[in-house]
Amino acid sequence: MVGPTVAEGENVLVNGHADDVLASLSDAAVRPRLFLIDPPYNRRTKFCHYSDSQPRDVWLEDRTRQVRVMRDLLTDDGSLWMHIDDSEVAPSRTMLDGIFGPSNFIATVVWQKTVSRDNRTPVSTTHEYVLAYAKKKTIWHRRRNKLPATPDQLRRYGNPDNDPRGRWTSVDLTAKAGPGRRQAQFYDLVTPSGRIVRPTLGRSWCYTRERLHELITDGRVDFGDGDKMPRLKRFLNEADPGLVPDTWWSGEQVGTADSAKRHMRSLFPELVPFETPKPEPLAARIIDIATDAGDLVVDVYAGSGTTPAVAHKMGRRWVAAERETATFRNFTRPRLELVVKGLDPGGVTLQSGWLGGGSFAVLGIST
Repeated sequence: MVGPTVAEGENVLVNGHADDVLASLSDAAVRPRLFLIDPPYNRRTKFCHYSDSQPRDVWLEDRTRQVRVMRDLLTDDGSLWMHIDDSEVAPSRTMLDGIFGPSNFIATVVWQKTVSRDNRTPVSTTHEYVLAYAKKKTIWHRRRNKLPATPDQLRRYGNPDNDPRGRWTSVDLTAKAGPGRRQAQFYDLVTPSGRIVRPTLGRSWCYTRERLHELITDGRVDFGDGDKMPRLKRFLNEADPGLVPDTWWSGEQVGTADSAKRHMRSLFPELVPFETPKPEPLAARIIDIATDAGDLVVDVYAGSGTTPAVAHKMGRRWVAAERETATFRNFTRPRLELVVKGLDPGGVTLQSGWLGGGSFAVLGIST
């Protein structure tokens, strides 16, 4: 039922079981580039909106069956990012290694879910995990996006010499003098002031004398007032100032469980808050790293609808499924309806050029 409806620019929201949705996606013309999933953590407890307790072997059998299908459905440059906590993180890593292969493991992201301390527990747990695996890591690495440059990073670029090529920053022109360095990279250099400079002991120039002379002639070497150790000018319009993602994502950067709950209360003040929502900036960072505009993002454990809400705001196509009918009716569908109307007041701002024409298809699959 889902597969044939996933066409160019169409988004689909399903009240149904993950297995049924995944099976129907095998017929879709468009393949997912990202599965961003937040399955039940199996904390052996019962929340207001769903039960989170299964025997471990049953929980693991369900995840294994579903993730195998997800892996096969992904594009070659696609990836799966799975939220989890300490309850099942160890068997999840083993399961994902078995399905994707250890060589396709990307990272274990540690998310600071709370900045407050819980004094009721022996040790206050302040983090959860996101396990990331690529369909084919080499291809994924070439295609993945860096994080946008921060204001602090961009402030490092200036243009004190009014270079017509624009703003620049400077980087070291020396490197460790280890194996592979050529003798031609060890030499004295005369600065414009006439001072002779050389790399410190154990280091060499990055370039041969001839290549460094070419860079100096092209105005790509900074000597300051003419007397300081030279540094290479790196121009902003020629550089990729983005940040390589790391594995520690603080609550200040991507939001916390509390900020996600406040967002949900702002959307549905008359309802008992959904207990385990994820903050939109957390989903946005993953979607930004792993996809480009127009790519298909799939979440088959939609819950409160964070993943499709953010995917829609960021101009991605999406398919999302939530099996609990009460959750679907009270949170998932109403939230997406607010998003497509531009009435969602927080989290991630709706981008211009977003897809879907301000609508999405709603389907029901019998469980």
